[in-house]
Amino acid sequence: MKAKISLILRVFISVALVTFLLWSMRPRFAHIVSTLGKTDPFLFSSAVLLFIINIGLLLSWRLRLLFTGEGLDIPFGRVIQLSYIGYFFNNFMPTAVGGDIVKAYYAYKQTNQKAKSFISVFMDRFIGLFSFICIGVIALFLSWKNIDPMLKKIVLTFALFFVGTFLVVLNSVLAKVVLKVLSKFKLWNLGEKLSKIYRSVHEYRNKKSTILMAAGISIVAQSLYFLMIYLLARALGSELTLMTAFLIMPIISVVSMLPSLGGLGLREGAMVIFFGPFIGADNAFSVSILLLATLLIVSLVGAVIYVTASQFRIKGVDISKFQKEA
Repeated sequence: MKAKISLILRVFISVALVTFLLWSMRPRFAHIVSTLGKTDPFLFSSAVLLFIINIGLLLSWRLRLLFTGEGLDIPFGRVIQLSYIGYFFNNFMPTAVGGDIVKAYYAYKQTNQKAKSFISVFMDRFIGLFSFICIGVIALFLSWKNIDPMLKKIVLTFALFFVGTFLVVLNSVLAKVVLKVLSKFKLWNLGEKLSKIYRSVHEYRNKKSTILMAAGISIVAQSLYFLMIYLLARALGSELTLMTAFLIMPIISVVSMLPSLGGLGLREGAMVIFFGPFIGADNAFSVSILLLATLLIVSLVGAVIYVTASQFRIKGVDISKFQKEA
């Protein structure tokens, strides 16, 4: 029941936001269609290829490193498959089963280590988020004099939040306080589940080398992702600068992770809001359309793997049980 309610809520959010965005952009449709029609095929293809390689190599390497850090022996080839399938489920499967759950579930089926599989995937997402903010902060200070004061406040707020979260995860004194607070949440055993997750994540303070290496890989991978956004903008003839892409995309990436269907609606709206002042709302919306097309293409790679590889079939009962017990 909770999974169905969550799915309905996410569908409603995405549909509502997409509808509102299309309605608000309706006077500009003719110009947007004209802009998209002039897309440079070479730059667009380069951006798509860069994204495919980024997932298959760097992001898969980061996940494999975290699996290994938990003592899970999963072949790199299998991790690559899981990475693409995760994108497929995250972006274009209208179910309550997200890509992270899918990756954790198959890691568990491969190793029979449920808790370690879940924590590895959780840390993969957490380190990815942290690297987003690191890149944004670096870009902010490199272009401090030319940045709007409000944008400075937004980036710094995100940065302080994630630095604080990182300290809470690693600091033993703060850990005791957090666990005490979490124990008070009794509804749906939420406190017990959150405490279990927190204890497992907190143990990573003893794996500093793994965290640092994963963070380094993540920063390179996310930088390539932001470079892809820059290429998409240039493919449309937009004058978006690389520094602006590096500054704003971390914010958009975090916003896109709020409840929705793979960020649909949130991502496009955020791109119009944050990129609009730099390249115009029309161009910003056009870039979001190209990004959506890129996500679809990459997701199709995961769809092909999922359909053709029998070991990746999901039984609804099994995955539901795994979600409840993880």
